Amino acid sequence: METSINENFQNTELNMVMDRLNIVRAEDGEDSIFGVDEFSALFDEEPSLQEVKETFDVFDEKKDGFIDANELQRVLCRLGLKEGCELEECRRMIRAFDENGDGLIDFIEFVKFMEKCFC
Repeated sequence: METSINENFQNTELNMVMDRLNIVRAEDGEDSIFGVDEFSALFDEEPSLQEVKETFDVFDEKKDGFIDANELQRVLCRLGLKEGCELEECRRMIRAFDENGDGLIDFIEFVKFMEKCFC
């Protein structure tokens, strides 16, 4: 059985996600519909190191240079990602990219994660 997925979303939905992350986005004044292609075009270019740092800082609420499971959970819940609201699931996600086994994601590990996302 094939499931149907709505691949379009309203500009207001994109703004809601960005607002929850405290990311400012220029407004065009229209409530246009974005498709998958338009959305992915927002991320076509590899982010600069400054953009990666800004993204890291969204997660690093304590500003201690690390992302722990609680900080990851906070952001994922704000985004409305159900699986991210479980603390144990956030710990599992961190373990997947935690190269030194300290239970935290440092900036270098985060950069490596981002590189994998854009390869």
